[in-house]
Amino acid sequence: MNSAGRVARRGMTLGALSLALGALTTGIATAGTATAGQDSAARTARVASAPENTEQRSWISELVSKENIELGSWMSQLGSTIGDRPLNQIVMPGSHDAGSAGITKNSGMCDAGDTVDFARKWPELASSMSRTQTGSLVEQLEAGSRYLDLRLCKQGDRWYSYHGGPMGRQFFDSFNGNQGGIIPGEARELADWINRHPKEIVILRVKTTGPAATLKEDSRAAIAELGGMVGGDRLDNPAIADGSLKPTSTYNDFMAAGKHVVVVDDTDSTSYPWAWRQPDVQDYRGSYVGVSSKWEDIALAALDPNLEQKTYDAVLRRGDEVLGKTPQAGSEKKLFVQQVIIDPSNSIPNAAIIQVLDKLKLVSAWKAENFLLSMENELNRQVLAKLRTSWNNTNVTDNMNIVMTDDVNQNRNGVAAGELQREIISKNLPQQITSHTFYNSTRKADGTWTGPTALSGAGTSFRYVGDRQAVSAMRDGGIQVLGIGVDGNIWHNIRRADGGWQGWNALPAADNKTTGFAAKDVAITTAPNGDAQVVAVGKDGYAYHNIRYADGNWQGWAPMPGPDGGLLKATRAAAALMPDGSTQVLVFGGDGKMRLGTRAANRNWSSWQTVAGVNAPDFQGSALSIAALPNGDSQIAAIGKDGNVWHTIHRADGGWSDWGVPAGVSGGAMEASAVSLTGMPDGSVQVAAVGRDGDVYHGIRRSGGDWTPFQRVGGIRGAGAFAGDQVGITGLADGSSQLVLTTR
Repeated sequence: MNSAGRVARRGMTLGALSLALGALTTGIATAGTATAGQDSAARTARVASAPENTEQRSWISELVSKENIELGSWMSQLGSTIGDRPLNQIVMPGSHDAGSAGITKNSGMCDAGDTVDFARKWPELASSMSRTQTGSLVEQLEAGSRYLDLRLCKQGDRWYSYHGGPMGRQFFDSFNGNQGGIIPGEARELADWINRHPKEIVILRVKTTGPAATLKEDSRAAIAELGGMVGGDRLDNPAIADGSLKPTSTYNDFMAAGKHVVVVDDTDSTSYPWAWRQPDVQDYRGSYVGVSSKWEDIALAALDPNLEQKTYDAVLRRGDEVLGKTPQAGSEKKLFVQQVIIDPSNSIPNAAIIQVLDKLKLVSAWKAENFLLSMENELNRQVLAKLRTSWNNTNVTDNMNIVMTDDVNQNRNGVAAGELQREIISKNLPQQITSHTFYNSTRKADGTWTGPTALSGAGTSFRYVGDRQAVSAMRDGGIQVLGIGVDGNIWHNIRRADGGWQGWNALPAADNKTTGFAAKDVAITTAPNGDAQVVAVGKDGYAYHNIRYADGNWQGWAPMPGPDGGLLKATRAAAALMPDGSTQVLVFGGDGKMRLGTRAANRNWSSWQTVAGVNAPDFQGSALSIAALPNGDSQIAAIGKDGNVWHTIHRADGGWSDWGVPAGVSGGAMEASAVSLTGMPDGSVQVAAVGRDGDVYHGIRRSGGDWTPFQRVGGIRGAGAFAGDQVGITGLADGSSQLVLTTR
């Protein structure tokens, strides 16, 4: 995106820059014969001649490892993995200033370029800081790139790739009137590769410049010519509701429509239905890190010995920011182009010094000719390390789409050819799941499930990560969710009946004046009028009660009375709203004993009763849950000290059933580390538990008392199991149930 002279366009005076560079480069020859582009067709002939392997593969995508990703056909290879993913959720490498590989100090200047005046004065420096790729367009595609950032300049009657001022190769074919015959352009090679790879979706973002008087007409013609060469046509698909393909259409949608190329029109000159308008379908989400364009700031920065590393750190830090944020409204429907590139403006003085040192034979000629590439090669090395560490989990990779870099054909500075691109593409394979991330899954009344979807985080955070959760159904078909976040405080959210989410809000603190109530455990149960009773175990070990009214206001926290006249100490808590309007609260007390108490509809608390155990005066364990049934019974599930799930009933008349153990997955007792149950309108009870193997299971106790076998709950992106840590379940009036799960 940047070149040495880009800062001139941003307001820096060419006179000041020229004076400074003149002092640095005295004696250096700056003029060269300007020829209109260098044809490197021979260099790409070998790649272009290789036909795509369309033979049916003998393995499935789930068995593909990072090491055996075939860069030239990776979309086809991963078809069964990415098939049902929207285009804007497929992680793919992209090429910044894709056509700049052909730029040399002698390759000519674009008269309409934004830095052409500076580039003409300092062609060696300009070309050194304008070249961002070492491979041709075809070589970049063969290296795995599926997004090409194309900048085209109309110079005379021909189109060239360009960057800032310097031009690269001729883009379209042209007729040589003097010598006769056709002068081939790089677009011909590009179109040939695309047409030979019908299962690889290629995105071409096109931006143009040229003579102002005819630019709009020229740009329209260029888009039309390119679209005709690569098979743009109308992106229609009858299988999609509105009949058109878009960034949210899946890979399979494109394949079914027989379309595998997208032209993103950044010329504002066309209305072709197959040319997507750039602002409508593409977003950079502020991922580019710009720097000051003032010459005095650049000169000052050049004195910083740590300038280059600070530049790299800024890019990586911005990546952390954009990958950790939820897309703004509307952005989630667009392509996300993450610009993992640098603004080299501050490095202009260093680049000029390198030119001097090159003349003195004190640096390599390659670095002098490719200063920007040398910086980007180091950035790419650090990006690769980032992709293997902190950018290697679902809470980051789920937010990736197009990772646009320079030099996608890099094979130097510790990065082997294809290594960075394989790492990017591998993010489409099963990833390391971020621990303690909240997910929501629906079990429909007919017994079918929706796949788990991650919950957006609080504020602008991409995902909600936390500890304990509690969930409760609302009369209107929505649910209320409480979660203890990474800050240790309780947060509240609502899933509306239509599936949309209200967003997280922190609960008020104990003083009811500030936000942030820190807790070890939390429970919620909702009345038909929308009021919710909340019980929490504070960090101080005491149990507290609160009410969230239907209008969204909170009553305020109050410590709960204990069994001995003091305050109640507890380690775990659960709550259930009964048909008579009372709330039953179940806790493991500070002494480890299970106790049951009732808050009557008139707000009075009953005395606490100790719940007897199995051949013991009290039940002790690690987890508990309580649910109300329409007949006034409450059912309890708990995990005992033996690690098994136990079940009992507190009948409406006050009596108790014996403890029983539901059968496990393979016979014997159901062993678990977390458990939650909910009453259903038909008198049955649904139970969710995290088994000893770490997977989440679901079972049903029918109204007659018999249990269905526990079944695994489906995992993320179609996985057969969900590896969980905590689980909460609540039943709705229509017979469906909602699960809120956290990853292990």
